[in-house]
Amino acid sequence: MKFEAVIWDMDGLLIDTERVSHESWKEATLEIQAEIDDDVFLEIIGMNVESFRNKLQELIGHQVDVPQLVGLANDIYHEKIKHGVPLKTGAEACIEWLAMNDIPQSVATSSNQKLAQRKLGHHGLLPKFHTIASGDQVSQGKPHPEIFLTAAQKMEVAPERCIAFEDSRLGVIAAAAAGAHVILVPDLAIHDDESRNLAHQTWESLEQGPSLFPDWFA
Repeated sequence: MKFEAVIWDMDGLLIDTERVSHESWKEATLEIQAEIDDDVFLEIIGMNVESFRNKLQELIGHQVDVPQLVGLANDIYHEKIKHGVPLKTGAEACIEWLAMNDIPQSVATSSNQKLAQRKLGHHGLLPKFHTIASGDQVSQGKPHPEIFLTAAQKMEVAPERCIAFEDSRLGVIAAAAAGAHVILVPDLAIHDDESRNLAHQTWESLEQGPSLFPDWFA
């Protein structure tokens, strides 16, 4: 089957931010002297701001001041990324191949628009993307498919004709629900049988992209 466009997740997929985020949460919990299982933070990977705040309130609201924790973790995170975060291996080669071959590509990220543009702007990638569909532009975050449907619609390509790259469980579920062909490139997020089975392929890294793309795109 030939495809017409690509939709990228961003954090943990194109940009190596999940480790920075994880470190920020751990430092914040130490600062407020809280003991929180690592799986709590791994579980919120892929959620937009409203969703992960609600999830944290549900999981640990009985033991910590969630707004205080979130605010502190965000401050630490933004300090860590102020000079940029490295791209994931193979990301730039994939993006450049698609751009050189005039394949539309967009980003579907749970980050807000301003932050997404700043992260991608550090690497000069913004001109490569048709659009950035961000968490603050949709009413329902991942695992709802809205953000992928939005990205596809803005490219004027049917979701079924798009390849969606994701690293998180919630992202895979959202992309599959939108009807896209999903490639899972795992990072830190915890996966289960549902997300693994929804992915059409699982890659170790994005380095595989340029060798496979010629067969996938007309």
